[in-house]
Amino acid sequence: MGLKDKRIAVTGGRKGEEIRTLIEKQGGKAFIRPAQGTVFTNEAHVVQSIQEIIENPPQLLIFTTGMGEKRMAELAEANGLGKPYEQLLRAVPIAVRGTKTFQHFKQKGITPGTVADRGTMHQLEESLAIENQSIALQMHGENVPTFIKTLEQANNNVRTIYPYEHTPPEEAVVEQLVEEIESGLLDAVAFTSAIQVRYFFDYVENKKKKNAILSLLNDEVLPVAVGEVTEEHLKEHGVERVLTPTTPRMGAMVMAMSKYYQE
Repeated sequence: MGLKDKRIAVTGGRKGEEIRTLIEKQGGKAFIRPAQGTVFTNEAHVVQSIQEIIENPPQLLIFTTGMGEKRMAELAEANGLGKPYEQLLRAVPIAVRGTKTFQHFKQKGITPGTVADRGTMHQLEESLAIENQSIALQMHGENVPTFIKTLEQANNNVRTIYPYEHTPPEEAVVEQLVEEIESGLLDAVAFTSAIQVRYFFDYVENKKKKNAILSLLNDEVLPVAVGEVTEEHLKEHGVERVLTPTTPRMGAMVMAMSKYYQE
């Protein structure tokens, strides 16, 4: 019960209730404040992209999320491309970001050749010393111009695929979260993805509250990140201290908070 009487805001919406249960089991109280909107798929774009890489296979496939690949496989199957798409995955070298994406492929009977196990785009970039290749890059809802630029500067031809996209959160929800931070209601704020960090700081910057919020996060309210990628984004925005579990999992994040407060 290491979170006894602790009040924790969770900015993830998709698994909010799951995290709430974990926090309550540790004696805490969870406030679900989604800082990212609905995820949706541009199906026509994805199906066209799948068709293109089947007809003109790249020399390397890069996947940044297992969820994105799962969506691609579903759309391929629904549009009569299931078999050639699966054949493509087994014929072309694959690089992945994160252990969850790696495990996703292992469950499909495929072992990626390159794995950025810390889950950062920077680590993935360092792992790929490649040039003069054609690459298909499945993205995780956001553009990463620096990563793509690095690949292109090495004379690689990069095609991007976006199986899902993020939409901004409801402003009223983020406003409520900011008010709760300002009022001293919260002991901690747990961010479960980098996109939530960006939308949150977009809001506080727009409201000219960034300095005040940073002061609170660096002193009174504990910022928590589900993993290293989210931690990096928090620090890029000026958050100086971040509690991050060694394993990027929701359960590990809750246990890290519990241990932190017990100590």
